[in-house]
Amino acid sequence: MRIEATFDTDTWVETTIDPMSSPDAAATAAAEDATTTSETAKDDAKDKPKLSSYDPEMKVTHVRTERTFKGGIQGRGLVEYNLVYHRMPTGTDAGKADAPVMNSMCTYNGVMYFKGTIDSLSTTEGELIFTITGTWGKDGNMAAVGEWEMIKGTQTGGFKGIDVKLLNGGYDSKGKKDTPCWMVIE
Repeated sequence: MRIEATFDTDTWVETTIDPMSSPDAAATAAAEDATTTSETAKDDAKDKPKLSSYDPEMKVTHVRTERTFKGGIQGRGLVEYNLVYHRMPTGTDAGKADAPVMNSMCTYNGVMYFKGTIDSLSTTEGELIFTITGTWGKDGNMAAVGEWEMIKGTQTGGFKGIDVKLLNGGYDSKGKKDTPCWMVIE
């Protein structure tokens, strides 16, 4: 069974991770970047040390975002993402058969904590935790495309004791409001 809904991204805080620095330096940088948003991240990138001398666009960030779900999924979500910005070949330059055309994109994973209700699953509020994987900018598509899957044993409240083989879903986002999303119950 597939359940349709939408979500709004209420907050988005993105901080740069420098895996080559000491833990103390990373904590200081995270505190300084605590107000960085997706709109300012590109401006700040030019002032940051580069992660890779081979790919100047490669960087790693951490995002904490809150969401409000509407429709067949009702409630709130808190998501923690790790994002890797990188470049991928998307073909070859028409004039040079051996010169790849590069496309900037982002690959990510994370965890979503959800508190609310899901049609056909529970009318009583409960909590679930999902793993998330996805991409942004793949093949030049300026959209975030993600998939989530429930972590078995994380059900509480109205979801406690539900007997489902699989609860997964995803989204296809081109903005922060009314993002189409879905869940599939098996």
